[in-house]
Amino acid sequence: MKSNVNNRILCWDDSLIEKSSNVEIRMHKMEKKNLALVCDSEWEGAYNCYGSLLNVDGVYRLYYRADASRLMAAGGIASSEVVICLAESTDGIVFRKPNLCKYEFNGTKNNNIVFSRPNRIDSFSVFYDKNPRCPACEKFKAFSSYKVDGNDQLMCYVSADGYDFKEKGFVGVKGTFDSFNTLVWDEDTEQYFLFYRAFHKADGRELFEWKDIDVVSDIRHVRVATSKDFENWTEHGRIKFKEGQQEYPLYTNQIEKYYRSSNKFIGFPVRYCDRVNEKDNFSFMALSDRRDSIAKKFGRSATALTDCIIMTSPDGFTFDKRDESFMTPGIEARNNWWYGDCYTVYGLAETASDEEGAPNEISMYVGENYAVKSVNFRRYTTRLDGFFSWYGSYSGGEVVTRPLKISGGSMKLNFASSAVGKIIVTICDTDGAALDGYTSYPIFGDSVDRPVVFEKDLSALSGKEVRLKLELYDSHLYSFTFE
Repeated sequence: MKSNVNNRILCWDDSLIEKSSNVEIRMHKMEKKNLALVCDSEWEGAYNCYGSLLNVDGVYRLYYRADASRLMAAGGIASSEVVICLAESTDGIVFRKPNLCKYEFNGTKNNNIVFSRPNRIDSFSVFYDKNPRCPACEKFKAFSSYKVDGNDQLMCYVSADGYDFKEKGFVGVKGTFDSFNTLVWDEDTEQYFLFYRAFHKADGRELFEWKDIDVVSDIRHVRVATSKDFENWTEHGRIKFKEGQQEYPLYTNQIEKYYRSSNKFIGFPVRYCDRVNEKDNFSFMALSDRRDSIAKKFGRSATALTDCIIMTSPDGFTFDKRDESFMTPGIEARNNWWYGDCYTVYGLAETASDEEGAPNEISMYVGENYAVKSVNFRRYTTRLDGFFSWYGSYSGGEVVTRPLKISGGSMKLNFASSAVGKIIVTICDTDGAALDGYTSYPIFGDSVDRPVVFEKDLSALSGKEVRLKLELYDSHLYSFTFE
């Protein structure tokens, strides 16, 4: 049974914590799984990236940029056409390439190319519009940067079925858009959020024209605009971060509304770092024999590195950005630690677990081998709501929440304990005094929806404001809900 997403409380930050002792907020990295999509067709190559994942009537669609340019041993590129491809999956675990027969490549239309155009494609992000007032002919929307007089504009494309896209026109916001730009329909505020790329100087000056931009020293950032009708946009400038959080270049944003809780945005931006002044390391790393020749021809492609961080927001304007990496290029191998590592596909899938009887997991997809050989897309997984948790150690920790309203007749926990660990839930009045009959027995195990049993019926408190006291002993609490 699915919980109402509006009732799910995520233990991802301290926004609900009134006070705590010996409890920390932990970030959890994802587990590397199977290759979900192997890109071995002639129109695919070393620069496949910028994927969009949509769930359409129970079928996952993965739209991705396919670029058959190949990085040569001497640092050269055999240029080729950039196209947008489509792969599909019924389980989110393995994707297949449908034969769409839409666009010709090397004399044949037997391919999975879903979009092409004469003007070179840098990015192409695809979304399914959940606005109930959206016309049926525009339910699928896509965005791509488009060169006009030497500067990039943001072109919007629309489609009724996600297979045939046509130009709708430019979106009236200022930016450079040379990245994956994202669209969110927020049902709570009934407006669109558009997150997109621009640059600024170290002193804060905004940059929108390429003649003013130094791609080495200027800072890439994420901007946000909103619209009620998709025609008139209000530009809010750069997204903000919690006070004291460090600024550094963000290459992508990958911001979406978390599908299991309507009150949380989540993003997986790629963090960009050019280590040209620390390049002694590269002589010991992957493809060291190619770095010098690539640097001479392509500059920063040989010295810039990327990883992925995670950030969350209650409103889409101010984000809590975790500076510790969420995903790194991993153990040094032949084809990683390059500019282009850790580019995540936009969108999350809920997939079956490998373990019999275990609950579903969240899957994310990441390109690998960027700029070295054909990029494949690998699947990573985490438990439901498993990006963060409140953690209490073996000796025990305690959280007292801010007042919240009981909105149902039962409570369920998404948690994990050790064999000797436990969680105890006590419902208190708004002054923090325990309510008689509302202290749970010790809860242990590892479940995404464990019912909490109290001596008294929880429905008697429905609609009332309370505080929760949560005692955690060698346990993680990921989320909880009232149903």
